[in-house]
Amino acid sequence: TYNGRLGHLDVAPPRIQAEIVVDGKLDEPVWGQAARLTGFSLYAPVDGRPASDSTEVLVWYSAKAMHFGIRAFAEPGTVRASHGDRDKSYTDDYIGIFLATLGERRQATVFAVNPLGVQGDGIVVEGAQSGGGGFGGVQDGREPTDISPDYVFQSKGELTDFGYVVEVSIPFKSLQFGDAPKQSWGLNIIRKVQSRGEEHSWAPAKRSAASYIAQFGKLTDLQSLDRGLVLD
Repeated sequence: TYNGRLGHLDVAPPRIQAEIVVDGKLDEPVWGQAARLTGFSLYAPVDGRPASDSTEVLVWYSAKAMHFGIRAFAEPGTVRASHGDRDKSYTDDYIGIFLATLGERRQATVFAVNPLGVQGDGIVVEGAQSGGGGFGGVQDGREPTDISPDYVFQSKGELTDFGYVVEVSIPFKSLQFGDAPKQSWGLNIIRKVQSRGEEHSWAPAKRSAASYIAQFGKLTDLQSLDRGLVLD
């Protein structure tokens, strides 16, 4: 278990060769072996406080993809979710996965899903002053997210009696990274709670910091990553 508020930010996810169905259930045995991320903090509208709702993120990877399972706990009737178009669901609750895969800690790829698995994605490049998007921007203490890129990934979610569950599988062919035999990537998970106007963050980031991405945690010791055939 990696508790963000306690500073346990270097995550060593297990590499497991397993086949799963991305259905938002998290009922395959492999999820019981995943690294577990807990201890979210409030990031917006103010930072530094414990998050008001509990969030649990499960992480593991196979030869070809990173896998995330999220259980988001909430009071009954407070979760906002709707079916809609890609990159159009940012008035809903959502989970955002930030991956800084290039090592320089200035750029991160973002994958988002609402509680029903509707997708959004984009890229944050610090100092680029790119156009805004659904993930907030400078007013939230970080650069705007450019939502024009569309990446291939799988997601599914469903509402539950305790809140919601979402499952995300990101193939390595959708990510840019170096050729080192062992990889270390920056990682942060955010959760938007629309009923409270809050954003929760696994890494206890400060809005006043010079860099948002530099405050991320890490996925460490990633190895034998198979991107397969990549075409542009």
